[in-house]
Amino acid sequence: MNRWLHLKPRSPLLIGRLKADSAYLVTLPYIPGRVVRGAWAEGRRMAGKAATIAAAARQLQIWNFHPVREGMVYSLPFPKSAWTCKRHPGFRPHGHGVLDSCIPRWVYRLLEEQARLPVPFQIVCDICEDRMTPTDGYYGIDATGGRARISIPLQFQTKVALSRRRRAAMEGMLYQVTAIAPQEDLAFVGRVQGPPDLIREVEEALEQVGVGALTRRGYGQVQVYRGDPPAYLSLRERVERFNRIFRQIYADIARLAPGASPLPEGTWFFTIDLLAPGVFREDPLGPPALWPTLELGGRTLRPCFWITRPTLVGGWSTAWGLPKPVDLAASAGSVYGFRWDPEWGPLDFEALERLEETGVGERTDEGFGELMVCHPFHLEVEPV
Repeated sequence: MNRWLHLKPRSPLLIGRLKADSAYLVTLPYIPGRVVRGAWAEGRRMAGKAATIAAAARQLQIWNFHPVREGMVYSLPFPKSAWTCKRHPGFRPHGHGVLDSCIPRWVYRLLEEQARLPVPFQIVCDICEDRMTPTDGYYGIDATGGRARISIPLQFQTKVALSRRRRAAMEGMLYQVTAIAPQEDLAFVGRVQGPPDLIREVEEALEQVGVGALTRRGYGQVQVYRGDPPAYLSLRERVERFNRIFRQIYADIARLAPGASPLPEGTWFFTIDLLAPGVFREDPLGPPALWPTLELGGRTLRPCFWITRPTLVGGWSTAWGLPKPVDLAASAGSVYGFRWDPEWGPLDFEALERLEETGVGERTDEGFGELMVCHPFHLEVEPV
């Protein structure tokens, strides 16, 4: 079963990340599923069930928990195709607007293969005519359709390291902690898949053990409550609207490319958008890749368009007391465009829904490879 949980911080949260200098502990802006799973495993260990953790973990899938503000019906990370005005960034009316460049850039790429376009691809602000630049972070939508960027409140503390042998402060060993500050209207929302009894264990462990680092120093306390699924458009509706806009923009830009052929009827275009970093390999023993390969309808699909950036992912195994492997990964927000041709038969929407349920790539049990098909923000091709 699927259950959506809300985690409301009651103390600062320090969600670890790879850092270049060990004197600075900097938090992630979301709670990875592997961190929640670690809290559940620690709760089992404390209850004397350490030997059962491995078997139970195979029945449990914990995805990532993303920040949301009270009153929002859902929140999502911006796709890497989101652009905003460089001079006055942000949603209207406070800024000059945010738009999505995925469909125009993809269409332009398709037409470039057929004809020489007379103008380069460029998007400028329609208010001040300044250039637009990529934006990142999280945004949310409220019940009226209003959009707002979600700012993550941070707090900073300087602490002194303690000697485990002498149980006293170590001279010259200071470190700074940057953590998520608790606020009454801030929560983190994610889904957990598994048997009801294991989901209850996750809820209890999060409130008893806490989440993240420094839980023995007062960090990581959360209140857990259940919520309704986010009010996204259905997958079929997102894909159908994406294709309607795609064909409309293709027809508009094709006027600049005499001789360009129309899109074949029955062709589908869709995107895979990462909500968390993805770890990919085309060959299980091969080098890491920055793009996923899909098995859909008996066919192997590779992206024909993408916007991504590399990052490094790792982690810490509480059970082993050792760091997990560090992998090259595609960062959250990466966009991958796929094409389904009509001679392959109808597009299998149920297979796409299963893909959203299971994720893509390696280490999905740790929350990597969480995705959404046709991110709702791709439908915003005008500034909002």
